[in-house]
Amino acid sequence: FWLKRIWLGGLTASDPQPLIAMAARYAIPTMIVPEGTVVPEKVQLKMARDKTLSEEKAAAVKAKAVAHTEQRESLKKRTQEYEKEYANHQKKLIDLRREAKLGGNFFVEPEAKLLFVVRIVGI
Repeated sequence: FWLKRIWLGGLTASDPQPLIAMAARYAIPTMIVPEGTVVPEKVQLKMARDKTLSEEKAAAVKAKAVAHTEQRESLKKRTQEYEKEYANHQKKLIDLRREAKLGGNFFVEPEAKLLFVVRIVGI
């Protein structure tokens, strides 16, 4: 799937997303050779390569899981801070309304600040 997206121009070659997505998705084959069996040199090299690849894959999966956990925790913390900030703002508005009502005044709701800038060239 990701290969199609690269060929179709959806991702660039410098985009690390396909490599990260493949870390846990595809299995690396393991060969079990009975003892006393003669194994050709090329097969031994392939077995050694697959072993190092599987170790690298396990490390990448673990690192990705740790990074994901840290990111989720930071997002949760940031969300709680924003919710607290919004609640404080709402409480402040309620207090200002009550204060204005007790004083016999009017409370004007805060509005978004809007600024029009016009640049005239040549005059």
